[in-house]
Order: sequence, then C-alpha cells, then structure tokens
Amino acid sequence: MSETTRLRVRFWGVRGSYPTPGPHTVRYGGNTTCVEIEAGERILVLDAGSGIIRLGDELLQRSAGGTLEVALFITHGHGDHLIGLPFFAPLYEPTTRIAFFAPRLAGRDVEQLVTPLMSPPYFPVDMRRLPSHRTFHTLTGAEQVLWRAGEPEAVIEDTQPHGHADEVRVVTYLTSSHPLNGAAVYRIEYAGRRVVFATDVEWRERCDPAFLAFVEGADILIHDAQYTPDEYRETKQGFGHSTIVMATEVAKSAHVEKLVLFHHEPTYDDAKLDALQEEARGHFAQTFSAYEGMEIDL
Repeated sequence: MSETTRLRVRFWGVRGSYPTPGPHTVRYGGNTTCVEIEAGERILVLDAGSGIIRLGDELLQRSAGGTLEVALFITHGHGDHLIGLPFFAPLYEPTTRIAFFAPRLAGRDVEQLVTPLMSPPYFPVDMRRLPSHRTFHTLTGAEQVLWRAGEPEAVIEDTQPHGHADEVRVVTYLTSSHPLNGAAVYRIEYAGRRVVFATDVEWRERCDPAFLAFVEGADILIHDAQYTPDEYRETKQGFGHSTIVMATEVAKSAHVEKLVLFHHEPTYDDAKLDALQEEARGHFAQTFSAYEGMEIDL
C-alpha cells in the first residue's frame, strides 16, 4: 500500500469518563478518548481527551518545524473528550493550522464550545491569543467535510451517496442517546475504505435503523462498549453508553468487517478488559479491545 492511499488508525486514548493511570491499566492505557486517522496525507483527530497530549508531541516531531495541518473532529462537549486540548502542543506553534469540527451543543457553536477551556479564569493562556491558525466549523449532520486531491482546504457541502476514491470524506450522524445534548458519530471514507467512530452512544430497546444504515459495511467500527451487561442492567441505564452486547449487535447487523471496543470503563482493569474482549468475540468473532498504541492499517 502506498503512503498516498493509506488509511491508518492509531489509538492515543481509549478510556471514558476520566483518566485512570496506574499499574492496573498498563496494557490498555489510562488516557481518555483520542484517535488519529491518517488518510493519505491528511491527519484527522477524533476527540481531544487526555490522549491528545502525547499525540501533539508526536505530530510536532513528524512535522520537523514545517507546516502542520490537523482536522480535529469533536463528538461532544463532555470533559473526558476535551480535557487534553489545552495541552495540545501544536496549538502553540505558528506553523500549525487546525480546523475544528463539532455539532452545535446546548446552543453553542464549536468555537463557543472550546474557547472557554483555554481562557481565564479556567486556564492561564487564552486560546484567542495563540499563534496557531484556527478555523471553526459547526456541523448539522446534513453535510459532508471533503478534502479533494491537490486542494489544501476542506470544503463543506451537502452529503452525497458516494465520494471519489482520491477524496477524504467525513460524514456526520447526530445521535440523541447521550445525555443531555447528544453526540456526533463520524464516518471517514478514503480510497474505498470506511472507518466509523461511534463513541458515547446507547441502544436500549433496539438500535436506530438510520444508524445501522450509516454504519453498514464499514471496514472498522469503533464503538462505545463501556459496561458489562450486568452493570448496565443494574445501575447504568440512561448514562449514554453501550455494553459489549450492544456493540456486537451493531457490528453483526451492519455487516462490518472489524469491531473495536472503545471508551472503556475507568474502573475496569486490564484483566477485565481481556475478559470482555473474549466474551464479545463469542458474539462477533472479529472483535478487538482498543488499547493505547494500537494501529490498524487498511
């Protein structure tokens, strides 16, 4: 596979709710949600949990002082998905261009969502004074974000059924299952392959048919699987997260190639996540639990 047609997924943070470092999380990692996708020459980042901090350092090393262009897609505004943003080193470099994308949440557009995280009295540095170049794009779910070959800037246009193989395409599906304002699910398409990032979703009675159509045939489905079925049934219903059974049911119903369990419960240690992966494989054989440092090449 050439570099220009590569679709590579890297996991920098896989936990939900709050960071949980320590000896019990060594193998899977304790950082909260952040996934990097290399689509050809484009760098897409999904969520800015504490995992984005190490990713930022890595991106600056790769750019070696040259221009760095990053598209950051935020699923929603909860702290575990944004806690690392103030410490994302590329924000402080004049050679960095960052495009922010997120749905409107609680009446706030994406700029209103992220700016308070990096402004007094909550943070000593004001984002608006940083030397990086930033643009902000609020998504409604009715459009696609598209990078055409040879064009540096993304365009946002009405969603089309199919994209060209040399285009990087991100399509958004908005859910209402994660309290209180919902979350965005992103589908990344490039070179005939598809990755779906569906964290912070909950399917109580049955999965939304429109969501299944959105996921249908994905090469990789990264899906929230925070709870065991027993814990969900006893105390966690309505929290906006899924079980391993919900995740595997989506994978089977939508005919995906591989399922990656994600947004791990912070109180679950490595051994428990091992056990959940094996249990999930009994429902859907091509299931893998996400861990920090995990890479998937498509």
